[in-house]
Amino acid sequence: MAERPRWQERQQLAHLCDLVADSLLPHLEPEPLATRRPQLTREEERRILVALSRVNKTIRGWDDDEVDDGEQGCASDQIVSCSEEAHSCCLPPDHHFDDGFSCLANIISIVVGLLHLCSDYIKHSAGNILMAISNSLMKFEAVWIQFVELVWAAIHTVSTCAHNHSTINATKGSVGCSSAAESISQDTTTESTSITSFIAVLKLRYVNTNRQIMTCLFRVLHIILKLLKLNDSELKDDFICLSIHHIQKLHWDPGYRLNAGKVVSIVTDDRRSLTKDSAQFGIVSGSLLQLLCSLVEQSDTEDTDLRDIFVELADVIPRLATFLQEQQDIPKSLSQYSKHKILMLMIRLKPHIQQNCSHVVCLLKLLRRHFQSPLHEPMFQHSTKLENCLEGSPFLLSGVGLGELQDKSTRHLQRQAMYLFLSCSIVLACSGNDSRLKCSCKRDQCCHKGEGCTDNCNYFGLSEISVWFQRCCLDKILDSKSSTDIVLCFLQLYMEEDDMLFIILLQLLDAPLISLAIDKMETKWTSELIGAKLFSVVFDPVHIFHQWLSLLHYDHLVLVDYLISKDVGVHCAQYLLRCLRLVSGCWDAFVDDSVYEAQIQKFNCKRQRTLKNINSLTGSSMEGTKLGSSHDKENKSKEQLFLSAKVCLLSLKRTLEDLHKKDLFPYNPKPLLKSLSRFEELCVQY
Repeated sequence: MAERPRWQERQQLAHLCDLVADSLLPHLEPEPLATRRPQLTREEERRILVALSRVNKTIRGWDDDEVDDGEQGCASDQIVSCSEEAHSCCLPPDHHFDDGFSCLANIISIVVGLLHLCSDYIKHSAGNILMAISNSLMKFEAVWIQFVELVWAAIHTVSTCAHNHSTINATKGSVGCSSAAESISQDTTTESTSITSFIAVLKLRYVNTNRQIMTCLFRVLHIILKLLKLNDSELKDDFICLSIHHIQKLHWDPGYRLNAGKVVSIVTDDRRSLTKDSAQFGIVSGSLLQLLCSLVEQSDTEDTDLRDIFVELADVIPRLATFLQEQQDIPKSLSQYSKHKILMLMIRLKPHIQQNCSHVVCLLKLLRRHFQSPLHEPMFQHSTKLENCLEGSPFLLSGVGLGELQDKSTRHLQRQAMYLFLSCSIVLACSGNDSRLKCSCKRDQCCHKGEGCTDNCNYFGLSEISVWFQRCCLDKILDSKSSTDIVLCFLQLYMEEDDMLFIILLQLLDAPLISLAIDKMETKWTSELIGAKLFSVVFDPVHIFHQWLSLLHYDHLVLVDYLISKDVGVHCAQYLLRCLRLVSGCWDAFVDDSVYEAQIQKFNCKRQRTLKNINSLTGSSMEGTKLGSSHDKENKSKEQLFLSAKVCLLSLKRTLEDLHKKDLFPYNPKPLLKSLSRFEELCVQY
């Protein structure tokens, strides 16, 4: 980015400083500091909102490029620096700095000071002004980076003071200022003395340190990031790196929130205050998680330039997850939202950290510790659906209870947790086949039973799958029909979200590798991994492909819709290509589903010999279970399964050819058409 003359930066800061100070500072200092209160009358609120609106419109209306090169000499002679006579910040004399930093500190401290006032409208308007200021300073890279750092300094100040107010006497608030400055003095381009001065000025601008200020500032940063991505700004990477460094320095003490709650309850003796404070804390956590997820958007997963900084962010997740878990009094809706965002963050970070087994092990431990409920919830309760009713119809509400409506969020969490668990476990289970993987975990951290690190990680991943499958599905594995039920219920769970459907389908294509990994291990361990072995057999990719087509009712037009979708088209094409390649190599299994049934029955025989091991792990008894029990549902004949799939795929081929000839398909379908042609040849030969 080309640097603009220094005088333009100072002029812009001086204009902003004068505008903000003249219009907004009087509303912060109408009375002595000791008697100032955040509550406002309706008339006071109206006057402040009018002033905020005028400031916002003025900043957005400025045309910073109206000064041409011919006027540069005249403009540069005008006095625009804080240290010169034509402009002077209203900061106390001992807080002045050169090069416009005083202006920047003055601007942000005034706007942030308004955030403490008890008006949601004022908070929203003040946040909009911060975003407008950010937009006006983006042309000056160094100044804009200082602006972002000072916003983070304000967040640290509120966080630190809130922490200290819950643990020490409020008269020692100065400790909060010094500790906040110390926590952000590193990894910034602004000097520590300047940060300390800014924090001191910030405390002059407002009194209370409620976390709503943090919520507003996280919202501002989140919208700034969205605008940077929308405009494909060169400052985006700087913003991401800077934000991650500051997030790592935030307080993550699980106890301080509880201590703060005790202080509130002692002082006010009002349960409503504690409940309100808990809800406020949940909103702050949600706004931080929203910012975190935006820092690692799905589109960034292939950006290797940011991989190292994202690995650093992965270290924050255990602290954040543990921290939120300690807050038992957060409203359920906010707790569900926080879990959703943490799972989304882990899913987005996984491509960056999966090259190191220790990070993958960490994710699995977090799932085991904090997400057992959605992870181990049975899939089979979701298999029933209301008939003769359009999804989304208002008549649906009359026939569905409140619990069933609330179940949607639970199912979403289950999808997220299950996908992350299976993808991480399969990565570890197959880690011996990937020479690129490295591991820095210690043997005693995971209770591995292997000799080398690779064996340890292999065993850990396999044992996690084994325990999960035994707990969730083992009692349903009675015969091949029950195995099909498991696959159908699993697919039905993900059919509700197309973007996750194809990601999990692609992941399950590696299920056979689990069985191969177990076969390579010592015989004494295989009895403990019976659940993982069974998972590999039940989730056979060819069988899953058959069941997925049946759930689509063999409608090739649905496949076309998937393929042309902007969101899932690429993943759907990848899945179809890999499945068609797999079908070519396993033609007999695709034509005759009895091959799958034979595998299940063969495994059932082996399972009888290890029944005692299973019972000892699950704590249940399966004596008297009859294999090959009757089933209520009617299955299509094996021949009909193949014929239906054949008609569907060949119809897809003809439709794609027709669209491609008319140049109506959004991308080149030739690789997929080639695979479908090979499939057609096999059908003719059969």
